[in-house]
Amino acid sequence: MEALGVIWEVAKSLFSCTNAQAAYVYKLQENLESLMEKWEDLQNKKKDVQTEIDRAESTGLMKRTNEVIGWLHEFLKLEEKMKDTPSSQEVQSNQCLNGYCPKNIVSSYKLGKTIVKRLNEVNGLLARAGNMQIALKQPPKPIDEMPSSETIGLDLMVHKVWNSLEDDTVGVIGLYGMGGAGKTTLMKRIHNELGTREHSFDLVLWIVVSRDSDINKLMNDISNKLGIEEGFWNRSTQDQRVSKIYDRLKGKKFLLMLDDLWGKLELEAIGVPDPEKNNKSKVMFTTRSEDVCGKMQAQKKLKVECLSDEEAFDLFCKKVGDETLKCHSEIPKLAREMAKECRGLPLALITVGSAMAGVGSFEAWMVAKNNLRSSHWTASDFEDKVFHILKFSYDKLPDEAHKNCFLYCALYPEDFEIDTDDLIDRWIAEGFLYDDISIYDMYNQGKSVVEKLILSCLLEESIESFHFGWRNNRIIKMHDVIRDMALWLARDEDKNKDKVLVQGEVFSMSKMDSKRLNAIERISIIITESLDENWNFLACPNLITLFFSIRYLFVRHNPFFSTNFQSLKRLRVLDLSYTTSLEVISPKIGELINLEFLNISGTSVSSFPIELKKLKNLRVFLMEYMNGFSINIFPLAVIESLEQLKVFRYSRISPVIEQGGISLLEKLESLPNLEELGIQLTSFTSVQRLFRSTRLRGCSRHLKLNWMEQDTVEMSSLLASISEMTHLDYIHLSGQYSLVDGSSITQKCHLGKLREVHIAVCFSITHLTWLRYAPLLEYLGVYYCLSVEHIVKEANDEDVGSESKNDNMFINLKELLLSKIPKLVSIHKRALAFPSLKRIRVKDCPNLRKLPLNSSFASKNNLVAIVGDTEWWDKLEWDDTIIEHLLRPKFQD
Repeated sequence: MEALGVIWEVAKSLFSCTNAQAAYVYKLQENLESLMEKWEDLQNKKKDVQTEIDRAESTGLMKRTNEVIGWLHEFLKLEEKMKDTPSSQEVQSNQCLNGYCPKNIVSSYKLGKTIVKRLNEVNGLLARAGNMQIALKQPPKPIDEMPSSETIGLDLMVHKVWNSLEDDTVGVIGLYGMGGAGKTTLMKRIHNELGTREHSFDLVLWIVVSRDSDINKLMNDISNKLGIEEGFWNRSTQDQRVSKIYDRLKGKKFLLMLDDLWGKLELEAIGVPDPEKNNKSKVMFTTRSEDVCGKMQAQKKLKVECLSDEEAFDLFCKKVGDETLKCHSEIPKLAREMAKECRGLPLALITVGSAMAGVGSFEAWMVAKNNLRSSHWTASDFEDKVFHILKFSYDKLPDEAHKNCFLYCALYPEDFEIDTDDLIDRWIAEGFLYDDISIYDMYNQGKSVVEKLILSCLLEESIESFHFGWRNNRIIKMHDVIRDMALWLARDEDKNKDKVLVQGEVFSMSKMDSKRLNAIERISIIITESLDENWNFLACPNLITLFFSIRYLFVRHNPFFSTNFQSLKRLRVLDLSYTTSLEVISPKIGELINLEFLNISGTSVSSFPIELKKLKNLRVFLMEYMNGFSINIFPLAVIESLEQLKVFRYSRISPVIEQGGISLLEKLESLPNLEELGIQLTSFTSVQRLFRSTRLRGCSRHLKLNWMEQDTVEMSSLLASISEMTHLDYIHLSGQYSLVDGSSITQKCHLGKLREVHIAVCFSITHLTWLRYAPLLEYLGVYYCLSVEHIVKEANDEDVGSESKNDNMFINLKELLLSKIPKLVSIHKRALAFPSLKRIRVKDCPNLRKLPLNSSFASKNNLVAIVGDTEWWDKLEWDDTIIEHLLRPKFQD
């Protein structure tokens, strides 16, 4: 505007134009530009109006009024008049001085009046179009409130779901969780709130899918919800029905709520348009399997968790009722104990709480509490309403292998953290996994089963903790209610209650008669606290599996091992792991001629009977983390007689030089069926013997090297041999005083299966750059290495190959433990992606001033914790202060 004013002044001075003439020209140009802008707006408005009219006519909702017809008629007349309106270029061509002075004042004046008139007409039509109701939109159908259970503890989840419904980038929303966790209750609450809260959906459909539903049933239900004429539906083909549903939903913004989805549902096959491409519609579903969320390509998946103790108690009390709770002063206390037994599962809390409503007797509450605690949910009411519902997830498992593996998890105590590798060992021993494949294929199959059980919400992944020098495998847990359901199923829905005995149930064996003893097939007792009970182990002729593990150091007595093994002729699996008081293995174990699995890991056996030679069917023999045991006392004749042995593992807690290493390796090499070897070697001569054996290299899965001789060994030489161990996934190097770096830091090695690495008390090595060749590495622990300066040392690009190698380094690393490394200055010079990293623990590494983390990593929510001293954390240097800001909440002192 200022520039135009300057030009105006110039025009007056050069051509002696009057003020009135110059102002008029300026106003003419301004009005013309405004008219063109308004005319364009009006044409766009006409398009919008016509679209609404077409849509209204297609649904029979056109509001045909004189107002609408008159508006359109006037628009068409004005459109004709606008043809005579000159363009801005034409007006300027009829003026001089670049259009700022008229050649003909009279014609310009007439043109100006015409433009002002047209502008007023356009403004009038725009005003009418903006206020006009052209079509009556079809109002959303009234949403009938659905009966729903209490939604205690779901407020946060409701908020998350509403955010997803309002997010235009989310088309499919999956709510998943274990049976009875409250998924349907949550979605019903959302459905009911749609009837009271403002929303933008034209149509809301609630469809129950259920386990046995087929496409025809789903389409019938949708047809009924849409009000499709029944006569048309009955006489139509499948394609016509699909087309009809599609036509009814197309053009509408709909919310389709699918309850209890058990597998992938092809929306197009039932006539449902793609929600994202159809007016930002939504599909929301509940499922027990996280896997279904993936198959349905849910942009947002939300896990419905069990309730906290306080939330559970609140829900339980609401079902019991205030009057009942006031009947006796002790009832609220008993109610809290019973609610706790339900372990936060809303379905269990509602069922049990409802059963106690109206029960005002203190004595009746005491009996109910004891029954609930001792019977493991065997009350018929609970079985009918909870177990049979939870059982759907079990029935949905793909085959008997998955089902057997799931039921087996119930042998562990409540809240027990189950090591997945340990669990898979047992599955293999029981013959649950395919027996005609290699042992490594069995492990892969076992991992697949674990994954499926987690996705089905029958198992849950636990948060692992750091262990110095111990294997760090995936840890899983079983929800207590799910475990009770599994025991119920394992006991043939409690028709055979003695079939499986676990924990404290074992101590009641002394009261059983011979009939009940004959029914016992599996016994499991894992002691995690002081053992006070005397256990009189009686003959169980049909016993297949026996676990007896004591994980408590101060056991007063242990009468178990005086039992008569001759009564256990059918026993196939015997696990005595971590039974700290086990000093002598009974020669009677040799009588267990059908034994296939023997685990004595973590024991302090000082004597080994030659009678173990009789175990001709033994396939898995585990002796890991032995305490005070030496292979020097192990009768090698036992090993060479175990011709069916497929898996053998041996290691000690405190390594000492053992003279029998070479002899043991020679006996193992002679076994015809050995497929997996885990071994600890404490002399370099035995290490060389292992490396010379092609067969043993191919079998090696776990390797602990603790030799202490002073002959110098280069890391490159050691790695060359390790590279030939094609199944090696765990390596522990400790006490390697003579191990040195060697000349090259980038010599390529092959560590394609390596998953876990521990380096301890190695005083001469300065870096671990070879780890760049371990792409599957999940856990790295380095401790008491006084000379290590770098974890991965930087090399020239020509040595490394390309910078892209840094991008793939540590992509699977989950945990990093660095302790007592005084010279350590870097993990890696440049920042790495670390897409899987969960935990970092740094202790006594004063010169490590920088972590190879960037803002991209820090902004992700994968990291659980960075553990270290506050003094160390405060001295860390960051490339960007935002990194420290994002990571500080993760830091733990």
